[in-house]
Amino acid sequence: MSVTFEATLGSIFDRSEGEIGERLDKAKVKVEALQAMDMNRLAFTLTEAVEHVLTPAIDQILSIYDAAINRPLAPNARWEAEIRTRIVKSADTGLTLALGFDAADHVWKRLIIEEAPRLRERLLAHADLHFETLKKQRKAGERRPGPMENAIRAGLFAAGLALGMLVMRLLAG
Repeated sequence: MSVTFEATLGSIFDRSEGEIGERLDKAKVKVEALQAMDMNRLAFTLTEAVEHVLTPAIDQILSIYDAAINRPLAPNARWEAEIRTRIVKSADTGLTLALGFDAADHVWKRLIIEEAPRLRERLLAHADLHFETLKKQRKAGERRPGPMENAIRAGLFAAGLALGMLVMRLLAG
């Protein structure tokens, strides 16, 4: 199961990294049109392209992770660490592609480099929010008895009450 999960994880992020190149080509056209405008917007357009490709990939791998841990099982810290590592790697790959558009040292390149930690942080926060939600759901599920458990408890109470009443009749009679 672990090998399958890791292979799936790798294939999804590898595909996403390929899609980043395509998305960045489209973004480059936007960037060239915006070059006369604010350099912050240029950097934002490129990092936004990376983020828009990686966010659905992260959502997809998180749903596969949910299925892989099969909810009643405890979250898998090693898989979560692997997901976080791949998110950072894919974000860095996308930003490296964005920086490689032009050999000249443009202002927007420095802005992308400054934006890189924030992009990684946003993408990791997206995954971490999911992991925290899983942990909260698991804790809530542990505290709350299931519907069958409540029925069993009620049945045992009723049986104990009936048994107690029989014992009282036998002792009184």
